[in-house]
Amino acid sequence: MAWRDLIPNDARKTFDTLIDRKRKLDIFKSRAAACALLCLFCFLLFAIVYYRNIGTINGSFVSLFEGITNSSFLIFLIAVFIVSFVYLYVLAKEIDKAKKKYETLREETIDRFDTTWLKSISFETRSEISKEMNSYDINIDYKG
Repeated sequence: MAWRDLIPNDARKTFDTLIDRKRKLDIFKSRAAACALLCLFCFLLFAIVYYRNIGTINGSFVSLFEGITNSSFLIFLIAVFIVSFVYLYVLAKEIDKAKKKYETLREETIDRFDTTWLKSISFETRSEISKEMNSYDINIDYKG
């Protein structure tokens, strides 16, 4: 018999919500990593193209700026860099918000897990629940 059949419905819903919040947090983190790599790639590519095409021109700042504005590829790189950097900033806020929600629910789950939900459930079932939550990289053994 599966452990999901042995626990109350509210506990089952809480565990499912906890798993969903963890997945959402992981998605935000992977998007942020991809966006950071895109920012880095755009910056490095801009630096290489700028140095090869424009950076070797000896002249004033105005001539260097004109060189950038005359190159549609460099303008595109700057635009992609700015958009991805802003998106990275938005993702950082979303990650913080999702992490707070996840941690709050995780701590609440730990409190309920130790007190009310599992008074009549055996140690093996508790261990099985912990193992499944650990497979999702969710620690319900301690709050630390």
